[in-house]
Amino acid sequence: TNWFAENVKTAYELGFMNGKSEDKFDPNGNVTVAEGITMAARVHAAYNGVEITEKNADVEEFRLEFDSMKNIMARGTTNARVEIGVLIMEPKTASPDIGVLVSGLDLDARDYNKVTVRMRRESKPNADPNAFREERFELFYTTSTSNQYAMDKYLPVALYKRQDITDDWFDIEINVSAPLWKDFITGIRIDPSNDMGVYYVDYVAFSKGSAKVEKKWYEMYVDYAVENKILARGTYTSNSYNRNITRAELCDLLAAALPVESYTPINDIKGIPDVYRDDKNSDVYLMLYNAGIILGSDSNGTMNPTSDIKRSEVAAIINRLAIPENRVKGSISADWSDQGNEYDLEFNDASDLTRLSFEAESTEVRDGALILKARDRGEKASPRFDPRIIMENVSIDTNVYTKLKVRLKCDFDDEITNTTYEFFYMTEEDTGFAPTKLAYADLLSTAYLDPAGWYVVELDLATRNTWDGTVTAFRFDPVNTGGTFTIDYIRLAKEDVLQGASHDKLLAEGYTATRLLQDEGFERGFNVSQFEAKKVDLNARRWQDYTQSTEAPLWTIGALWSGHDLYDERDTSVNKNILTDKYAINTVKYNPEEKSLSLHIDATKIYNGKPHDSSVTWWPHLLIEQNPDYVPFDKARNTAGADRVFVELDIKLSDFKPTTNIEGINACQFPAYFYLMTDKAPGQRIWFGLSLFDDR
Repeated sequence: TNWFAENVKTAYELGFMNGKSEDKFDPNGNVTVAEGITMAARVHAAYNGVEITEKNADVEEFRLEFDSMKNIMARGTTNARVEIGVLIMEPKTASPDIGVLVSGLDLDARDYNKVTVRMRRESKPNADPNAFREERFELFYTTSTSNQYAMDKYLPVALYKRQDITDDWFDIEINVSAPLWKDFITGIRIDPSNDMGVYYVDYVAFSKGSAKVEKKWYEMYVDYAVENKILARGTYTSNSYNRNITRAELCDLLAAALPVESYTPINDIKGIPDVYRDDKNSDVYLMLYNAGIILGSDSNGTMNPTSDIKRSEVAAIINRLAIPENRVKGSISADWSDQGNEYDLEFNDASDLTRLSFEAESTEVRDGALILKARDRGEKASPRFDPRIIMENVSIDTNVYTKLKVRLKCDFDDEITNTTYEFFYMTEEDTGFAPTKLAYADLLSTAYLDPAGWYVVELDLATRNTWDGTVTAFRFDPVNTGGTFTIDYIRLAKEDVLQGASHDKLLAEGYTATRLLQDEGFERGFNVSQFEAKKVDLNARRWQDYTQSTEAPLWTIGALWSGHDLYDERDTSVNKNILTDKYAINTVKYNPEEKSLSLHIDATKIYNGKPHDSSVTWWPHLLIEQNPDYVPFDKARNTAGADRVFVELDIKLSDFKPTTNIEGINACQFPAYFYLMTDKAPGQRIWFGLSLFDDR
């Protein structure tokens, strides 16, 4: 008699869902990411009459060979070059650490867990014999979920233990079983050590090794979903599959499981109450509402996109997805039309074309979209294809309208030659569309593909200096390749009206405020991390001289890549409110009256007039953080579901010394970074950045 009983029965009989056990369905239980992907894959396979099987275990060797210096960057004082298919590395000066960074890889760590390096070493004259006793080869790597060459992603080989290492060619073989060798390997750092001479690398081969790779039950469904464009590869990290899936994430997967023509509208719904018109994939969610797949979680049609979803609710959605006659009719009072403006180009009928001009072979409106056929301008024209949509006689306040959003599909003719889209605009003082007032990007690499198969272009025009004054005309050029382009809409959206809003404004809009940080006045002191961010020793490394507090500090200070350890090299002769190293490179001051903290790095002492070399080290940082490893979790303070986060900092720049010189930039920026960690992605940081000062 449960409302969901028939849905559960159908979903089970069709093979889309299983029980939690042989006789239990667990209707109020949640659905994990892995289960959501599995269901979408099963729906797609059933629709297309195919079976989902494990990927072929046979893997062809991938051999990284060196034909040019493309995707190769030398580290430090390394002189790197490619000659006759061989990568050659030698030090420019006496240096114990040479090597190169190689980017552009895309290798599934499950398949390629053995690395073979074919190389030789040409010993330099008069090499120190003792150095051979410590000679090593090091291979660092980056993955699709971590782009840093860190010590926890490091494969060392002790060459000095091998008897066959001479100046002739030899192979280094590494079977990788480390738990951090996961996801997709995106880059490697080849790092011969000890400066024994010139190093030659013929190739680096990746293959299936003997190391045991644990298979997860859901991997074949993930592989199937990626192969059939239900899921974009890299959407989820390897530690995300067992967390609960959100309603929006599940809708993304299920919308991509069937072709778009399967979602014939049976409702006339104009908006969703808790989804903004220009939120990511909002068009897809509205498609599901109008197709009767979902109608919201309450009588108002609320979607609750970021909340978890019950197994009983999923059964109902899959039942409607798979069997069209089970889809539900309904209506919702929400209407997105009040979020638009007169500059939006929505193509509902042919009359919408009367205020536009085109450079095209043909144009027509069909099924709520503009169909534009690119005109062949001839072989001598450059570019040969340059389709354009132009809107004139407008008056757009650039302070109000700052976002461009375009949704389109591309049906290319023959060879794809150029996939750059362009957005030109004119202001009152212009007589034409000038290159100085142009925003552009590559469609295929920068636009995202939504679950319904549309490319979505999003540009923040406020970041452009020339987006200023009043815009009198604009022009959108789809990619300069022959074909037919289907354009759902071209929109100019307003700046977020709540950006930078006061607390009173937010509360008036129905928001509640939760203060995230504890000990905001730094009155409990600090833990001080070691140089290079090694783990904090809570007992020995505290700065509490200025406070009488006996409570453990919640804040940590880190002086990273800035030359000297802030604690072990501490200057104890200064005021108790000042923490500094003996060289006065890193300085932290506490002001007890203001309860404020001052951070200062003297970068001139780090660089000594030389330009920064990013291949050797990162920029110096002086950071403060509340590390979740040391801060007790405050459920009342830290547990919240939020659709936006407002960060309010009282911060100022009080001292600056220009250090830009003719050779390059040393350290002339003052950015503030803020990050959050959530229970949805343990260990993953969500970064927000703000450039407070930039003298470049």
